[in-house]
Amino acid sequence: MDLKGSPISIDEFERFQLGDEQAFQKIFECYKSILYGRVRRLACSAAEAEEIVQEVFIQLFLKRSDIPAAEAIFPFLYIASKRMAISNFRKEVIRKEYRLESKGDLYDTSSCSQTKLEQKEYEQLLDKVIDTLPAQQKLVYRMNKLENRSYKEIAEHIGISRHTVRNHLAAACNSIKLRFQKILFSFFALSLLQYGHPNTTAFKVAVQIFSAVSKKI
Repeated sequence: MDLKGSPISIDEFERFQLGDEQAFQKIFECYKSILYGRVRRLACSAAEAEEIVQEVFIQLFLKRSDIPAAEAIFPFLYIASKRMAISNFRKEVIRKEYRLESKGDLYDTSSCSQTKLEQKEYEQLLDKVIDTLPAQQKLVYRMNKLENRSYKEIAEHIGISRHTVRNHLAAACNSIKLRFQKILFSFFALSLLQYGHPNTTAFKVAVQIFSAVSKKI
């Protein structure tokens, strides 16, 4: 097809401007495939390209009285379809960016929830282990590690020497560390018995808890 000319006669063009359905249908059949191919090359999906082509022809029909000659039909269709395709592409880019940001927010929320859960598990487990300590070791550990009190403050509060406070704290930390090492080994052994291989999720949580405890002691 010679796009510089026109596939319709002067009479058909005049009838098109008057709203003749057959004249419009002929224009549609002549140009729809060409427009579809050009729109598809502008990164549109097949469905989107079809919608754009349909919309372009609707615009052509609505603005038919503004078309000066039959030769101006294709330039109108070409420019309109290009603008719509580019606009559609930009909207799709924005939609994709929004979806990525939404996924990122969802991941951050999920990650935050998981961290809070692990922190809660760590605190509950640590409390249970601390409760197994002898009375003075338990008191010294809580005051120093959980309440951030100094050796001097603890010694004055309990009525013992700072040297004794240091010994109680060292013994408490050593007991807690050994207890958590046993718990970590239990996670590993139980997962081997249950699954035939380490349960990586449970083992990971156990390691994270042990790491958190190690920082505390």
